[in-house]
Amino acid sequence: MKNLILLALSIMVSSAIYGHEAVTTTVVSKDTLYYDYQMKSVKNAESASYYRLLAKERTSKTQRDVFQDYYMNGKLRAQGGFNFLDLSNDKNTVLDGDVTTYYPNGSMKWRCNYVNGKREGYFTLLMHDGSIGVIDYQNGEPKYDYISITHKDGTVTQKSLGHYRNLIQ
Repeated sequence: MKNLILLALSIMVSSAIYGHEAVTTTVVSKDTLYYDYQMKSVKNAESASYYRLLAKERTSKTQRDVFQDYYMNGKLRAQGGFNFLDLSNDKNTVLDGDVTTYYPNGSMKWRCNYVNGKREGYFTLLMHDGSIGVIDYQNGEPKYDYISITHKDGTVTQKSLGHYRNLIQ
């Protein structure tokens, strides 16, 4: 577990170095936060579906609050920034900045930018079959009623957002 945390923090620092700006990550909470499958806070790991670690990320110009969520098997579930964290109900957490989620097997699920809890810009969804879906968001709402999907063979199709609703939440 400690190795996983150190690896995650190393990746965050390495990413910042390649961006030519030093990033310092400081752990904010010594306690691990546990949540069940309904995103409600629980007291221990036995009742949890995932757990969260919190930190502050600083550059020479900015500071932001960041989180890393893990499946109970230790694989990364999500990571990114936030403005507000509801300790009792994670559904009320206000995401901010780049957020990435992962499937239980560790591969990336989706990535999107948030501005004060609202999706902004391109939401990119990587599907199990290797296709990549993209939705353009503005002020938290999709600009169009479809998702553009680029398939492995290079063809592009458009599908109704309703068909992928469970994957983009």
